[in-house]
Amino acid sequence: MVAPSPRPDDLAGLVKTYVYGDDRGAEDLLSQLSQRPAAELESTLRLVLAEPPKSDAPTGLLPNQPIHVGEDDFNYALYVPASYNVARAYPLIICLHGAGFSGDAYLERWQPRLKEEYILACPTLEDGAWWTREAEALVLAVLAQISRTYHVDLDRVFLTGMSNGGIGTFLIGTNHADRFAALVPMASAFPHALYPLLENAEPVPFYIIHGSRDQVMPIRFSRDLAAYLKHQGFQVVFREHDKEHPVAGGHFFPRDELPTLVEWLATQRRGPLPTQIAAVRDRDHTDRVYWIRVDEPTPDVASFWTSEHDPEESRRLQDGAWARLQAVIEGNTISVTCKRIARYTVFVEDALLDLTRPIRVVTNGRVSFEGRVEPDSRLLLQDARARLDPHHLVVAAVTITLEQ
Repeated sequence: MVAPSPRPDDLAGLVKTYVYGDDRGAEDLLSQLSQRPAAELESTLRLVLAEPPKSDAPTGLLPNQPIHVGEDDFNYALYVPASYNVARAYPLIICLHGAGFSGDAYLERWQPRLKEEYILACPTLEDGAWWTREAEALVLAVLAQISRTYHVDLDRVFLTGMSNGGIGTFLIGTNHADRFAALVPMASAFPHALYPLLENAEPVPFYIIHGSRDQVMPIRFSRDLAAYLKHQGFQVVFREHDKEHPVAGGHFFPRDELPTLVEWLATQRRGPLPTQIAAVRDRDHTDRVYWIRVDEPTPDVASFWTSEHDPEESRRLQDGAWARLQAVIEGNTISVTCKRIARYTVFVEDALLDLTRPIRVVTNGRVSFEGRVEPDSRLLLQDARARLDPHHLVVAAVTITLEQ
């Protein structure tokens, strides 16, 4: 049975249809709603996004859930507690499998070890190639689809992975750090050439597990990384074990490590928006990091996706050809220091900046913008649909183009 369309005067119904509906008709509805005042839309969005989704969604073990991402079809395994109560917001764990496994297999391994406190999602990717463009899009799509169907606590979304899945945890987690409350890579590795990406995730705690007898991913990778994170002042827990599995040897996640991990996860929440952030980007990643986005790197910035098959591009990454930006908010002034960036955008949230007063943007010591910024209804709606986050609504933006 198809639900009736909201009346033209039912603002909350129209907003809910736009935010949670599929792509069909979304642009027309966006054009209609964006004529409304931003203040009216913002208050309505907070109410709509704070409401729990539909209450008739299935629960229990749900293997082989289909998901369409771009032009490709994937699937993921899902567990929703049998005691699921739509009135309660549940933390979500997204778990990335290793090579030779599937999401269904990982769901079977993880779910019995967790209490009924978490929604658990385990996407499947052929060969466990979690460092690819498709992998990143899949993880973000799974997060969006589950958030549209179940009452997810977006301040308690955790990304974890084993082996290849741990590599994906590092890459996806550092490129989209503002979406996760913690990153938990296991028996994994992160090349030194990619360490600059860690700067994106400075506000996010890490929990790293690795076996000292791991023959597949040597323990030195995690030892080096944990030492680096601690030296940089990051929040990090490093758990090193000496156990061996009869089949996997030291390359596994011991069952008895889970209670300590779950106890730690129970204490973790995504923090408030930081007033000081860093954005380190390659040519392929121009997504927002917290409240800033690198729209256009300069031509000399390297491409991560190309580096997978091009030794010269890989060398450029190792040589540090990244776009870098550091930004600090003090009062209504945003001070930005950047390198290898032609254009960037600052996204305005009420919690950080006061739109009733002029905003000042200073780039590399020079004033790039100074003046009043008007709320943008269209941007507000689009961002709310993309992120479904009632705690973080973007009401305006300032784009800065730099002279080269």
